[in-house]
Amino acid sequence: MSKIELNNQQLEALTDELRSPSGPGTSAWDPSASRTRRFNEALIEYFRQNDHKVPGNLERNLMLLTTTGAKSGQKRTVPLAFHHVDGRLVVVASMAGADRNPPWFHNIKADPRVKVEMDGETFDATAVITSGEDRDRLFAGVVAHQPSFGSYQLRTKRLIPVVELIRRS
Repeated sequence: MSKIELNNQQLEALTDELRSPSGPGTSAWDPSASRTRRFNEALIEYFRQNDHKVPGNLERNLMLLTTTGAKSGQKRTVPLAFHHVDGRLVVVASMAGADRNPPWFHNIKADPRVKVEMDGETFDATAVITSGEDRDRLFAGVVAHQPSFGSYQLRTKRLIPVVELIRRS
C-alpha cells in the first residue's frame, strides 16, 4: 500500500461527513457509501502493515482502538489520536466537533473492555469515561498539545468526552 496522506480538501471532506446530520452514529448513515469508513479501513491496514506507523501529514500519536459493538456484539476498530496527559493515556470523543458522540464511545459505555494497538504493541485496556474537574484538566492537557480539539469543543453544544485507557494485566 502506498503512503497515506490527506490534503486539506480531503481532510475537510472527511470532517464534513463526520459532522453531517446523516453521518456516523445516526440512523441515516450509510456505511457502504462512507468516505470516512473507506479511509479508516485503508488507514487501519496501513498502520498494521507498517509497525504502527503512518508517515506524512497523519504522523502523530495514532492508535487503533477495538471496541465491542453495543448492539451487534461484533469487534469494531477505529483509528484515533491518543494523548499522554499527566502520565495517563487518553482519547477524546470529539468526532471533529459533531453534535453527537462517535459510535466507539457508545460501544465503550456498553462494554469498557477494549484492545489498544499503538507504538508497536497491542494490549487490553479498560476505558474509563472521565468527568468533572478530572475531565476538564485532561481536556486542557490535550488542547495544549493539539489545539484543534479546542475548536471542536467550540463547534458543539455537547461536552466532548475524554476517556482514559487503563492497561489491564
